[in-house]
Amino acid sequence: MQKKSPLIFLLLLLNSTSITMASNDHVFFDLGIFALHEGQTNTARQYFGKAFLEMPDNPNYLYYLGKTELAEKNYELAQKQFDIVWQRSPNIPGLAFDLATTHFYQKKYTSAVKFYELAINQVVDAEQLILAYFQTGMAQFHLRNYERAIPYLLHAAKNSPSFKFTAYYYAGICFYQQHEWTLAYNYFKHVKMHAPRRYLRRQALKWLIPLKKKQAQYSPYNLYCKFSIVYDDNVTFESTESDMESDDRLNSLLLFARYHLVNESDCRIGMGYGHYQSSHMDNSESNLINSHLYFYGIFHNDIFQWNTELVPSYFWLDRHRFLYQTQWRSRLRFWIEKSVVPSLHCSYTMDNHFHDEHRDSNRHGIGLGLSFMFDPDFYHLETLFTSEKISSSHQNHNYETLKAELNLNVFAYPSCTFTFCARSAFRNHEHLNSFYQIKREEHQYQARLGIEIPLQYKGLFLEMKYQWSKTDSNIHVYTFQKNLFAFQLFFQH
Repeated sequence: MQKKSPLIFLLLLLNSTSITMASNDHVFFDLGIFALHEGQTNTARQYFGKAFLEMPDNPNYLYYLGKTELAEKNYELAQKQFDIVWQRSPNIPGLAFDLATTHFYQKKYTSAVKFYELAINQVVDAEQLILAYFQTGMAQFHLRNYERAIPYLLHAAKNSPSFKFTAYYYAGICFYQQHEWTLAYNYFKHVKMHAPRRYLRRQALKWLIPLKKKQAQYSPYNLYCKFSIVYDDNVTFESTESDMESDDRLNSLLLFARYHLVNESDCRIGMGYGHYQSSHMDNSESNLINSHLYFYGIFHNDIFQWNTELVPSYFWLDRHRFLYQTQWRSRLRFWIEKSVVPSLHCSYTMDNHFHDEHRDSNRHGIGLGLSFMFDPDFYHLETLFTSEKISSSHQNHNYETLKAELNLNVFAYPSCTFTFCARSAFRNHEHLNSFYQIKREEHQYQARLGIEIPLQYKGLFLEMKYQWSKTDSNIHVYTFQKNLFAFQLFFQH
């Protein structure tokens, strides 16, 4: 037996060597699988590459080269390799899922949905199946196909505790976008109360405030009431007792109500009425009353939104001094992307100053705007550039204004809204001033900061505002600067 053992060993060695030489590609492939499992992607890539060179007709080798690139988040290269494999052997288990994933992370959501749906119909492991449902829902969400996204998200939430609250959160947004206010509220409320991640709870809470505002907006009717206490450090009036009298404190009240005569998801037509009244503390002759009717139409679809308004108004200082104004406004907004919304603004106004025909005028304006919504209804940045032309009965009041405006609204935790507005304008008169005999030119600047805080009672808010204004004119009597502080309590339903 001892004499035969070296021969047997030699025969076994020769046999194993011949097998290895005949199947190097399998050896390289197995080594690549082991390296990929251990997270050694560079080593795995080398072994899979060698296996592919040994046997280029085997689609599994190129497929796992793609999986290695996918593990390193080289999505574009992985997709190219998967595409080649798909043309040769589309039935490889897991290929449709991996191909969908490469499209998803490249934001090619339409293709991602196509391949995820194929993956769902193939035999895959349970974990991969749940992920396919969740990613399909998210792809439909990014495509703004909210109704299609919901069943996929809820299926993933039902079958996976790890996806449950994230899926509920996005399902809530989908219901919100479809104006399903009750369902949206229920899902946001559930996430806010039970989600283990603090970030997710805070995000759900953020959606509850704009949800309430949207509910009010789409309600058949809206009521609005605001009471303000204002301090203005640059208010002076002519007085019989003295040359100038200061009156820097005033109270104001605004009441407004509107009703949607047509209240469809893509069309709202209605009318409203508003009443405004201000009372100065020390000078009742300067109190202002304004009442106006309000006729409006709002039409929109997935591509654009068109708002048009007709507003006839009366402004009274007293029974002898008042203004009748008719204004038409229109705005067309285009939904290019989820976060970028350009808009076109047009307006036409007729002013009829009773007992002062010199100031009767008509004005028309046009503007271009661009809005950026970094997170829908939370962070809203708007820029607006407008040009307005005023034609008046008296040449002193004929002028053109060019205006640039920046508005920023930030919804802050837990429920405050911060607002910032900056405005700059250039006003150029067409004719020589009849008194000063020079053309009047002005530069106007304004900045405003505000904070809005909801109070405990539903629909009641407290707002604090500071506004700085300055006008520089080549005619010194029109140059001024002022600071305004306002505390406002308002209710809306």
